[in-house]
Formats: sequence, C-alpha cells, structure tokens
Amino acid sequence: MATWSIDYASINSNKKKIAVPVGYEQGALLSTKSGSKSAKQSTPQETHNDTALKIRRAWDVAWGPAKSIPMNGFMLYMTGSNVQIFSVMITAMLFFNPAKAIMSLNQNFSRFESKETAVELIMPKLLFVGLHILTMLLGVYKVNAMGLLPTTTSDWLAFLPHKQVLEYVAL
Repeated sequence: MATWSIDYASINSNKKKIAVPVGYEQGALLSTKSGSKSAKQSTPQETHNDTALKIRRAWDVAWGPAKSIPMNGFMLYMTGSNVQIFSVMITAMLFFNPAKAIMSLNQNFSRFESKETAVELIMPKLLFVGLHILTMLLGVYKVNAMGLLPTTTSDWLAFLPHKQVLEYVAL
C-alpha cells in the first residue's frame, strides 16, 4: 500500500500569482501583539457607514406597512359591504393590528437607536405611524360602507325622525 504525501516546501509561490478575492484584506489574518487592546480600531468613516446603514434599515422598517395596504384593500373589496362574520373580522383586524404595531413602535426601532441616530429616526417613526393610521382609515371606510358608522343626526338622536323622501322616480 502506497502512501501519498505532498511536500509544501517544494511549491514555489513566485511562479504563479493568484488573484486576491473580492473583499479580502491583507491585514485581517496578521496576528497582533499580546499587549494590544484590539486587532482593528474602527475609523470614523466606518462608524459613519454603520450609522447610514442603520438609518437605511430604519427606513425599510418604516415603509413595511405600506406593503400590506394594497392587500388589505383587496380583502376589503372581496368581503363586500354586507355585515357578515368574515367582513367584521377583516375590519377588526384593520383596527387592532395597526394599534398593536403603533404601541410597539419603540421596540421595532430599538435596534437602530444610538446617540448618532436619535434625531434621524424621527421621520421613519412618523412614516411608520402614518402608514398604520392609513390602514386604520381603510377600516373606517369599511365600517362606513357596511352602514355601521353613524353619520346622520337620526343615528345620534332617537327623537328626531328619519329623513323624508320628497319624490320617487319610477323607472
């Protein structure tokens, strides 16, 4: 039985240059002195890029509710304007889910908060809340379409008569 072995000392590295891969850093694998604090200190440019990345991700989270608005509108259209258990459940979902999301606003954006990003997170948070309020307004529209929203004075005051129709048209 023959054993195979490779003599790495005999390989001449000067004959063939291998291309450096994308993203490879020459100093990444160098060992540091045992007394140094860390192998690599972050530069202000890297911290700025980290802050910009956090802000960009916060905007992504803020635009998240906008993706569900067309789907919710389609669901409202498909349920019709009759008062049924399915349409009532869809309408209740349009009120409760945005309310829960607005209540957990700080929890949603806590991973992006730091001293540098505190002021810059105000606009993404306002957009997040605004899009959820828009979803709630879809629910108000649906309640009105179902006839459950009191919009006339006779809905509010029991002693006022309903509106009298003055003319009828026969078709």
